[in-house]
Amino acid sequence: MPPVRARLSVALLVSALACGGGGGSDAPTAPAAPSTPSTPSAPTLPTAPAANEIIATTANTFNPATLTVARGTVVTFTFQATTHNVIFNNVTGAPTNISSTSSSSVQRTFSTAGTFGYDCTLHAGMRGSVVVN
Repeated sequence: MPPVRARLSVALLVSALACGGGGGSDAPTAPAAPSTPSTPSAPTLPTAPAANEIIATTANTFNPATLTVARGTVVTFTFQATTHNVIFNNVTGAPTNISSTSSSSVQRTFSTAGTFGYDCTLHAGMRGSVVVN
């Protein structure tokens, strides 16, 4: 009976090897492929204006009388209880005029470089300017 036992032993050995040894594998596993770092995208620049400057009207004056801003700045004209308007000089690139108003704020964007003078036509001598660089 030794030959049967030998054949059985060989059959069990072949079967165990075919199944990976039956108790887990001591073979090293292949290392995971290195991941490539993602390239950060360029930051998105804000499309909003760089600053919000305020020109407030007090009595019958613009304060400040001259304001200097960067191109693309939104300027807020704030009107108190007295009615005023803002009529820009007829210059290329000037924003639209502001009709008579009181107790409110109105914004204008200054997109063109230059000096933009304006007057309140309701009050003599009430004038100002915005210088855009």
